[in-house]
Amino acid sequence: MGTDSWKGHLNGVLYGIQFDRVLDDSVVTRVVNGVTAGHYPGDRAATRDALDQALRSSGPLNDQAETHHSEDELRSFFRRLAAALSTPSPS
Repeated sequence: MGTDSWKGHLNGVLYGIQFDRVLDDSVVTRVVNGVTAGHYPGDRAATRDALDQALRSSGPLNDQAETHHSEDELRSFFRRLAAALSTPSPS
């Protein structure tokens, strides 16, 4: 997955969380449910791959879709989101 591809995935997530004041576990759950339901680009595996690549990047994660969240807040949120997407979805 190239840089443009993972940024597209992250931008979709950033768009979905832009108005959340706090990126807590309820937001993680909402985004996981949204990914599972097809409300975000890509399935669970593609989104997790995009998050993993983004987290390895040294550049800013919200340079294309700005939010009021700090880089540290976003990285923490994306790590928790990646971990949640790694957990098999309940059947």
